[in-house]
Amino acid sequence: MNFHLLITLFSLLSTQITYGKSPCFSVSNKDITVGWTAFKTPAKAGVKGVLPKVNYTGKNELTSIESIIENASLTIDTNSIATKNAARDKKISSYFFGNMKKGMIMTAKVKSLSKKYLKIAITANGETKVVPMTYKLSGGKLTASGYLDVLDFAMGKSLAAINKACFALHEGKTWSDVKINLEVNIAKCSK
Repeated sequence: MNFHLLITLFSLLSTQITYGKSPCFSVSNKDITVGWTAFKTPAKAGVKGVLPKVNYTGKNELTSIESIIENASLTIDTNSIATKNAARDKKISSYFFGNMKKGMIMTAKVKSLSKKYLKIAITANGETKVVPMTYKLSGGKLTASGYLDVLDFAMGKSLAAINKACFALHEGKTWSDVKINLEVNIAKCSK
């Protein structure tokens, strides 16, 4: 056997032993935070909260962070509200999300990923809209934000109900646009 061929074969073999496995990335429910900022009062004061019950239903254990993002789907239980104010949480659950005609579940599915935008199809109250979000990917963490208008999801009744329930606190004004934030920690597989 040719000496150079033997060296080449040995190099290829050791490369495969060292680097034989393809990279693997995964996401679990505990690694996902869905946050929002709703707006009240004529001065448009922000009220922040999170929806802690999120179920990741996308493909998992893929070979790149981008492929994890591109295949992501979420089911979000809107009955789980956390604003650090129990009375507010109960009002939002009862008056806003409680008026959704298709139940208190929302879904979000990534439609596309470009250099500037992450486009997510959000379904709520029987309506689906694609929401563009700006995003940043750094060190295995995705942070994205965008705006949706609850009126696009036929939630005028919900908006009117929360405005009425919080009329004095909101100074008569509850805005229909909501900022949404998404944080996802994408881990290397533990295999």
